[in-house]
Order: sequence, then C-alpha cells, then structure tokens
Amino acid sequence: MLGKQFLKFFNEKCDNVYTLNRSDGDLLNFEFVKNFVLKIKPDVIIHCIADTNLSRCQKKQEDTLLLHCGLTHSLSSFGSRMVYISTSSALDPCNFYDKTKLLGEKICLLNNADNLVIRTNIYGFGSSSSSSLFEWAFDGFKNKLQITGYSDVCFNAIYTKQLVRVVYKLLLSNHKGIINVAGDYSISKYAFLDAVCKTFNFDNSLLLKESAPVDGFVKRNRNITLNVCELRNDYGISLGLEEGLIELKKDLENK
Repeated sequence: MLGKQFLKFFNEKCDNVYTLNRSDGDLLNFEFVKNFVLKIKPDVIIHCIADTNLSRCQKKQEDTLLLHCGLTHSLSSFGSRMVYISTSSALDPCNFYDKTKLLGEKICLLNNADNLVIRTNIYGFGSSSSSSLFEWAFDGFKNKLQITGYSDVCFNAIYTKQLVRVVYKLLLSNHKGIINVAGDYSISKYAFLDAVCKTFNFDNSLLLKESAPVDGFVKRNRNITLNVCELRNDYGISLGLEEGLIELKKDLENK
C-alpha cells in the first residue's frame, strides 16, 4: 500500500528507482538482501516493509524479529541514508509488533545517526492483504454491511500520499532522527469511519458505535495519537483528515 505510493512518487522525481519486495526473494535471507543492495548502490533506502498483522506477529515472534529488526539492520548497514517507516505504537509499545518496531528504530539510528525514522499511522488502498481499516470499511459500506467503529480507540492516521510528500520534504531538509508524521487532530476510529461515510456518501446508519473489546492474546493501546508539534512548528506542515479523504476519493474514482 505505502510502497506503491513511494514508487509512483519517486519515479517522477528520480532517474533510477528500484524496489525490493517479498516477490523478489526471501527478505529474511540477508545475504540475498546484501547482494541486491550492493549491486545498485542506492543513495537512499526507504524501508517500509513490515508485518502489521498483530496476532501473527505475536504468534510468529522469530519471523517478526527477523523482519522488523534483522532486515532493518541489514538495510541500514550499507552507508546509504535510510528512511525507516515505523509506527505510532512505538511510542508506548505493549505487544510484540510494537516492541520490534521500536527496536528497529534503535537499530536504524545506531547504524547511522543521519537516518530518518518516521513514526506514523496511515490509511489508503492497495494493501497486500486488502484488509486495512479503510479498505475493510469501504468494502463493507459499499456492500451495505454493518460496520462497527470503536469510540474509545483514538489515532491521527493520514492518507499514504500525504505521508509520501512529507517524507520527501524531510529528506530534502536533511532531517535526522525520529519525527512524528500524522494528522493535526485526534479522532476515534468510530469518528474516522463516520468521516469516511460522509466523504463517500455511504449510509451512515450502517455504522455502529461500540467500545473496543479486550483482546486476551494481543494487548493494544487505546490511544496511539502522535504529537505533531515538531512537524507543524519546524516545517509548517499541518495534515487534515478531510483533505486526505477527499484526495483518496479522487484517486479511487480515477483508478
């Protein structure tokens, strides 16, 4: 989902853009990764590969550790400047996914203090599983199914294209270290889905409001809102929900 947006954007900005995906080979084979990177000698590496299925991360901890930490170590060891796409959950980690993403941040910056770590939360379309929050809700509303939104889980997710543009600006500004890139707001997941209904003219009577159930297997934070004061004050960037959803709607109409 995010990688496709980065590819499209940087293909319009740069002469030589390469991709490395799971379909190219075993990304946990770090010798394969090393040979791939040494062959192209990139100036910048944007690392946005992760497993966002929290239950699978909790069950398959060795694979998760290798993906979020081992691969990050491999990619950040070549002298190229790296952008590591982290998660808003790294701020207060409470499950294995969160903890390995936080460890990935530390590895990224230990290997090169000039690297850029982006803490964020995103929505969009085209995920490998087609089961992101937006895609799940969009398909449900489209098929007139009832959808439940949690009123006590808050975040400030942004559209993937909003994130890509900000990362480009931060690279040009030579920003180093960790920065939060998210919406200039905090909203419940119920309110987010209500905004989706309004933007896409779905019947919002299909949207139900509930409190999030307790997951006995994977602990989850109820508030993963990121503080974006640095982004706003230092770079003059304020990302809104309405503008992101409207741009997403236009992109889906032109798909």
